Amino acid sequence: MDQLLLPYLSATDDSERQQHLDELLLIHAVPVVRQALRQKLGFHVDQRGVNPHNQDAEDIFQEIMAKVVQTLHDLRNPSAKTIQNLKQYVARIATNACHDVLRTKSPARARLKNNLRFLLTRHQDFAVWKIGSETVSGFAVWRDTSQSESSQKRLFDFEEVLADFRSTRFRGEDIKQVALTRIVAEVFRWVGSPVELDRLVNAVAMLLDVKDSPDESFDESNQKYVEAQIAANTLTTGSRLEEQALLRGLWQALRELSAQQRDVVCFGFEDQSGRDLFTVLLEAEVVTFRELAQELNRPTETIVGLWSRMPMDDKGIAAELKTTRDQVWKWRSRALQRLKKGLLPFSGEK
Repeated sequence: MDQLLLPYLSATDDSERQQHLDELLLIHAVPVVRQALRQKLGFHVDQRGVNPHNQDAEDIFQEIMAKVVQTLHDLRNPSAKTIQNLKQYVARIATNACHDVLRTKSPARARLKNNLRFLLTRHQDFAVWKIGSETVSGFAVWRDTSQSESSQKRLFDFEEVLADFRSTRFRGEDIKQVALTRIVAEVFRWVGSPVELDRLVNAVAMLLDVKDSPDESFDESNQKYVEAQIAANTLTTGSRLEEQALLRGLWQALRELSAQQRDVVCFGFEDQSGRDLFTVLLEAEVVTFRELAQELNRPTETIVGLWSRMPMDDKGIAAELKTTRDQVWKWRSRALQRLKKGLLPFSGEK
């Protein structure tokens, strides 16, 4: 049994048990669920599971948390199965719930993913396996190896090279008439190492122009790249000075964007720990609260109100900036391209 669960399971009275349950949910479960919603669906909720601009996000959060609570209650039954890793267990519940939403709202992508999974498990040249909590795919000879950093970066840039990829690998062919086996093999050869299954689905969906909703893959991939660079560097830097240098570079790059591009990135940013951008910058002492207000050209009380709602989803950002979601996507796309280039000196890339 996960050691995190022992105080809850050994509690001797209801009030003590409830206290431990609240701690398990708020400290350990909620961050995992928020991250899953963000990564799988692009949904944002705050620590309370609230998003006034997206009722679907609130509903799915509450549904997942209800399942987690029921599971924890069931653990008190002597015949219940043990949980060896609480966070992984919660992540699995959240991921399954997100996949249910995708199957309902994105049937074409869900069908493609099912077809790819079937192909990867049945074709002798391919394989699909688990690395930690991730489902990874690739050539069979790669089985049980992890993704390389270079392959992940290549996939981040896939849409930028999409036309060239089609023309060089499928010259003169209608790609929609090409066997899925060959398309997958070409993607694997181009990447050169195992690929996380959802990213493979994204790449093949772009190649085949499979989509159920407005295409956000370019924005999502670049945003994940920017956020991953910040997260990786702030978590692994050898000193606070290095962390501050990275974040000062980011802040300077943000200041060079247009006001709309800057606001879209600031309001929607979330690192791997669920922290919004204001929190990251303020905790690192890169900016002061007054400097934030001055740069964003808003009164202090307005900044406080914005901060309490961050990170926002696209509906929230659109409402705050009095524009449309389509315009938010366009501003973010342009902003993230510029930020990505601006972060290269700090990431060690050439």
